[in-house]
Amino acid sequence: MAFEYFPPQLGKGEYHCPYCNVYAKQFYAHLCTFGQFEWSSVVDRQSKFNSSLPHNWIVTRCQHCENFALWIGDNLVHPKRTIAPPPNDDLLQSIKDDYLEAASILSDSPRAAAALLRLALQKLCVQLGEKGVNINQDIKALVVKGLNPLVQKSLDALRITGNNAVHPGEINLSEQPERVIKLFDLINFIANKLITEPHEIEGFYEALPPDALSAVEQRDRNPQKG
Repeated sequence: MAFEYFPPQLGKGEYHCPYCNVYAKQFYAHLCTFGQFEWSSVVDRQSKFNSSLPHNWIVTRCQHCENFALWIGDNLVHPKRTIAPPPNDDLLQSIKDDYLEAASILSDSPRAAAALLRLALQKLCVQLGEKGVNINQDIKALVVKGLNPLVQKSLDALRITGNNAVHPGEINLSEQPERVIKLFDLINFIANKLITEPHEIEGFYEALPPDALSAVEQRDRNPQKG
């Protein structure tokens, strides 16, 4: 189902973690230096200083995954901030991996991010039961099967924009990064409509009382009797 995404923002007590993408409580601490450490590292072989680090160097830790993030001022410097929402949970892991990689490089190269999302779309076509060789033909096959016109437009928008990332085209993604940002929403929209919602409806239907299910099956075997 669709959900609201809360990106990391310094000063907020909860947001979607940049590591695990879970909406979770965040713990805060300032960075500082200490005289002695209980471990050894390359620092031991270098000249040291004992002065305090800047007050705007802040570390946050996610309550869910317990990973640490580093902020300098209002900027999340590690891990790199992404403005893309998390991928739909029902996507195959290989698709999620491409999606997250695209999100991680979005600010540096919108074209590269769009190319990765085109690859994710190709894999998504396979998850939807198509061949995954020619995206255009896969969309055509889905249309023949009764694809929702809105989903078809989303698939074609993602396909065409992704094609412009890997082949010369009329869309300059470097000058229109907002187009690439929208592609993440389209991937999730397609997955939600074609995978998540059908699974939810099937699960709800199968949980109905057996007698009621039997009556529905009997009705469909004898449509003339209404």
